[in-house]
Amino acid sequence: MGIDFARGRSTIPAVMLAGFLGTVGLGVLSFALPLFGFDAKVGGTWIGTAFSGYFLARLILAPLAGMWADRFGPRPVLLWASVAGALLPLGHFLVSDLYWFHVLQFGLGLAGGFIKPVSMAILGAATPTNRLGVVFGRYSALMNAAFFLGPLLGGVLYYERSFTPVILFLAASMLAGLVVFLWFVPRELVTRRTPEAHETRERERPETGFAELLLAILGRTAGVAVLLAFFPVLLAQELSRDSLVIGLVCTVPSFVACVGLALIPGRIRLPNQTLTAALGILVSSLALYLLGEFDGLWGLVLAGAGIGFGRIISIPSTMSLAALSGHGQGKVFGLANGAASLGFVIGPLAGGLILRESMEVAPVFRVFGVLGVALCLPMLISALRRSEIFDRRLVSGVGVVLMVALLALVPMQMESPAPVSGDGTYLYGGSAMGTVLRMTLVAPDKDVADKAAAEARRRIATLQHEYDFRYREGSVGRINLRAGGRGARVSQNTYQLIERALDFGRKTDGIFDITIGAVTVSPLYFARSEEVAQAKRDLIDYRLVRLDPEERRVTLPKPGMAIDLGGIAKGAIIDAAVESLRKSGIQAGIVEAGGDFYCFGDCDWTVGIRHPREDRILGTIQVREKGVCGSGDYYQYIIHEENGREVRRHHILDVGTLRSASDSIGVTVVAENAERADALATSLFIAGPEQGRAILKKSFPSASAMWVLPDMDVEYTDNFPSISREK
Repeated sequence: MGIDFARGRSTIPAVMLAGFLGTVGLGVLSFALPLFGFDAKVGGTWIGTAFSGYFLARLILAPLAGMWADRFGPRPVLLWASVAGALLPLGHFLVSDLYWFHVLQFGLGLAGGFIKPVSMAILGAATPTNRLGVVFGRYSALMNAAFFLGPLLGGVLYYERSFTPVILFLAASMLAGLVVFLWFVPRELVTRRTPEAHETRERERPETGFAELLLAILGRTAGVAVLLAFFPVLLAQELSRDSLVIGLVCTVPSFVACVGLALIPGRIRLPNQTLTAALGILVSSLALYLLGEFDGLWGLVLAGAGIGFGRIISIPSTMSLAALSGHGQGKVFGLANGAASLGFVIGPLAGGLILRESMEVAPVFRVFGVLGVALCLPMLISALRRSEIFDRRLVSGVGVVLMVALLALVPMQMESPAPVSGDGTYLYGGSAMGTVLRMTLVAPDKDVADKAAAEARRRIATLQHEYDFRYREGSVGRINLRAGGRGARVSQNTYQLIERALDFGRKTDGIFDITIGAVTVSPLYFARSEEVAQAKRDLIDYRLVRLDPEERRVTLPKPGMAIDLGGIAKGAIIDAAVESLRKSGIQAGIVEAGGDFYCFGDCDWTVGIRHPREDRILGTIQVREKGVCGSGDYYQYIIHEENGREVRRHHILDVGTLRSASDSIGVTVVAENAERADALATSLFIAGPEQGRAILKKSFPSASAMWVLPDMDVEYTDNFPSISREK
């Protein structure tokens, strides 16, 4: 039995509502899971594999689910998948192992692999041909709205850093979807069209083959996955702004798509659906490419809006084309969802490899922008070949040449050529240590500079893995995971850096204390209730750290203790990069990471000092063979109301009070190397000018410092380089 439109009118809203409810739950989980991973001190690999498992499961099951729905009917498939989706999260209360979340994500991927393609198949079968674009446009708008709500609800549910509310909400949302399916989806529902409907749609078969459509969907969704994974990183590199601005810019593509799909669902059409879909994908792909070319806030916003506009055009059209591509809607939408899931698996994995090799985010967007265009060309060629306007052989020939040319461009887009000035100075950019990396190198030729920069990047990546507590398998990650036990054997570089960090603790009378990690390893720790930090006071004391030089073993004696080398590691990595560059034949240069520098070579370098409250620099200094590092309350912060006045709570905590340090708002330190300048910048920011001068005089007489105070007064040590003020 088929679906008549009268019945479809009640079925369609029910399917949309059930999909919306489940997607909201998954959006909450997607937002909270990375935060939970950081709280649990696991690395990015754990988070990445958890998400990959979800889309891999969908990739495996979506085509099968569609075929089963065609054969046995969609109702039993939807009900069993919804039951599994509602019950599976509750396993969280039975299994405490951290890797349970991989099972959860994979299981939810299996449930999603059933629910989404079958739901879309129902919509395709229940909707008259002339309303396919409108219905699928509204469906897509609802899904985008659900992913808007997900992070908002996730932030509320995970506010106390407990995953239990997230799990309960996820189970409840999946259960609500199950109730909707039970109540509104009729038992006799099928996803195979009636002979009459099939005959009607045969007259409107698309101007492209189904294989070409799947290729286009693969290219589009791979671009979407790359955008989700790497757009925040790009914004953090390009915009020297707080996380709120970054978050708002990140929502631009989805916001534009959501509003457009809600207001004009499926109403943008060229002479046929295929050309419309191709145009939308081309617009999105070109805008994705431009993300790798633009810099500045408004350029990135414009490119993001272009991606969203392309979605408005392409999503209803591609879904409509899928609905017109076959008699069995389950099979059609199962394969389409399988192609989409493949894009979500390939995009982040390939993007991560590109980022690791180039250490820049821009090439990721350029590569997938070109791929999106290339994979859309077969569909466009197929449509044009069937047109009476163009010669078929000419279209095919030109299309093949264009596709080959675009695919040949992909390797070139993975490289970011180093700009060169007339004096043999080469510039390299990238991403490292959670911030922007820049290298200015003076070299005899470009080959020497390229090889030196590549070797320095490899050195940086290795040390970052060892020093960052977020990498569970790295040295510091292993120390923290084994707190309260026998400790962990670590690399020689990590052991020596921890030794020097503990020495800094002694020389600063405990102001610099790497065991502050008991508090700071949690995301947004400075935004949480102060009682949370105070409860961990007994876990913070650098003198408790035990070192075994024979085994290179570092032990934290109390469960809950953690090391955070964030106050010294960046400088140490900069110094290591400079050492690598010297060995590779670089005569002079600057290595900069997030505003911290080391300037080397037989020349004077001009360095700017950032204004702590305005988007400009206070002035410049000239240095040679020195490290220059800064600390301030403007990198990570929130504005908090306290006793009726606004207080800035930021990431640099005073170990004595476990509150954000307040004696200064910005500090710049010049020292013999970047490591010392980095650790001193943190220490002197907390200490303030009076105590800071005493620390420098006693233990670091060759270093110099400049403080910007809360009232915007500026104080210097006598040996601080002279400042050229900006006009």
